[in-house]
Amino acid sequence: MTKQEWIKYGALFLLAVAAFGVAGIALTNPRGPGEAVSPVTASSPAATVTATPTTTATPAPTATATAQQLKIQLPARPVLLILGDSYTAGEGADQPDQGWAYVVANALGYPTNIDGEGGTGFAWGGGPQDSAAREYEVRLREAAADPRFVPNVLILQGGQNDALVTSPDEIQTATAQTIEAARTLWPGVQVVVLGPSAPQPLAEELQGANSAVRAGAAAAGAPFIDAYEAGWFTGANSPGFDFDGAHPNTAGHAHLAEKFLESWATLIQ
Repeated sequence: MTKQEWIKYGALFLLAVAAFGVAGIALTNPRGPGEAVSPVTASSPAATVTATPTTTATPAPTATATAQQLKIQLPARPVLLILGDSYTAGEGADQPDQGWAYVVANALGYPTNIDGEGGTGFAWGGGPQDSAAREYEVRLREAAADPRFVPNVLILQGGQNDALVTSPDEIQTATAQTIEAARTLWPGVQVVVLGPSAPQPLAEELQGANSAVRAGAAAAGAPFIDAYEAGWFTGANSPGFDFDGAHPNTAGHAHLAEKFLESWATLIQ
């Protein structure tokens, strides 16, 4: 096996199992058992608005174009759930609350739950053999079982671990089904998908998974933030943002948060 292959498969293995079993679930607006989230209570209905595509003159847009043209209608009182993999859990940062999701939640200022679980994805359930059954849809259903927290905005981050799935169609289908499940669980919820990203050289191995997740988001009519195609991690900046070959360090998480917030601003205009 060549050195490049060792790097590729070693990094993917780290994503799948190094953080397996480590869940990062936090609430930026803390509450006790039975206490409603402020300022929106658990009994408050989720906003009944839907993502609307901007006008396009292209008669048959590609999946890339469709996902990037979609926007969301931000509810008047946003309640946010960010769900993803070890990146969302803050893996690689000096402290978990320095992870990109926590930085974003603090910047937006909405009542927020953060649910990050290492080694998981839209189609990949976790564990070395994909045997943990912790796919995103499963975890969304667990979150919905708690009536004290009712999000009306959902950010789904990931796809890195889905690179371990051999079938792009399986990834695409799982992504679309996850989005539709969220809309069923929380009618009117606004869904945004942040695709896979990683410092170089692992980033170059995520093209297939990125395309599949993007296609799934487009099929479900959800906006897709394409960190891979936008080149958030480059050969030039990756040495300063890399933690272990698979995760960003604290500076890398700050970089992800900054880029995400730039994209977010265009989605809510």
